[in-house]
Amino acid sequence: MKIIPADDRRWLEFLAGRRDALPYHHPGWARTLSETYGFETFVLARQAAEGDLTAGIPFAAVGGGLRRKRWIALPFTDAMPPLSSNGGGGAVLAPLVEAAAKAADVSTVEIRAPFSAPLAHELTRGVGHTLALSDPDTLFASFPSRVRRAVRKAETSGLTVRLADGARDLTHVYFDLHAETRRRLGVPTQPRRFFEALWTHMVNPGLGFVLLAYHDSQPVAGAVFLEWHGSTVYKFGASAQRFWPLRPNNLILWEAMQRACASGSQEFDFGRSDLEDEGLRAFKASWGAVERPLVYTRLGRGREGQGQSAERLLRPVVRHSPIWFGRLLGEALYRFAA
Repeated sequence: MKIIPADDRRWLEFLAGRRDALPYHHPGWARTLSETYGFETFVLARQAAEGDLTAGIPFAAVGGGLRRKRWIALPFTDAMPPLSSNGGGGAVLAPLVEAAAKAADVSTVEIRAPFSAPLAHELTRGVGHTLALSDPDTLFASFPSRVRRAVRKAETSGLTVRLADGARDLTHVYFDLHAETRRRLGVPTQPRRFFEALWTHMVNPGLGFVLLAYHDSQPVAGAVFLEWHGSTVYKFGASAQRFWPLRPNNLILWEAMQRACASGSQEFDFGRSDLEDEGLRAFKASWGAVERPLVYTRLGRGREGQGQSAERLLRPVVRHSPIWFGRLLGEALYRFAA
């Protein structure tokens, strides 16, 4: 077993040969989380006799002090399957993870994927939706008629979509829409520094892109996508509610899918949805995306559900508060939601 930094050159070299590696496996995502929230990030890896890595999974150490120390692969991440050059990453890594956690006196290990290990407890923590990509004409023809009508309506309603070309487009133009959307949903807003780090470590190096929709000169919607190894992931979306009749979200998604096809992506991942969010699940499924459960694995003695309960209690407060209140909560508390 090896514990190496998340940005160790050997990990990136291992990932380069893994077509099943997600954008979240890339060191840039771990850097974004550690720089924003102060988490220590590392990779638990198996190394061959000649020195090459043969399996691994990145973690962040959270808690400590008054809170139980936990390892999560990775916080604020939709999925993080273990990777192995011979397949069966969970079976290969399970004894290594358990031994390392015991040595570090870690109370709980959470892996955001199925993971075979003794006393593992699997939890369904939402659903994901994926859409197989083809050429744009064939893809568009495969959409149900209501989706095609929504896209065509957006294209004729005076909306324009442009690609973000500087950090300010993400950290200010998109961020303002994001903060408004988070208040409407009743959840705290991620700190602005998170989006600054996301631009630096993911978007600017070519591991993602940001699209912004405008009506005249006013930004009305935006979305953040991560992209690597043939997969394009819809990570964040935001929009001004009064412009929904113009269908800006549909136009942004269609533009993103066309970009994904052009870049060689084989799959468009709509990201995680909560089980109870039936409206969002229906919207994603309406594009022809296949829904699948997101199964996470918990090892150890930690308790489940406290964070979700606190979030539910906060929702009506955030919804009826000014936008700055949700931003203030996010600055102070967001890292503790990991």
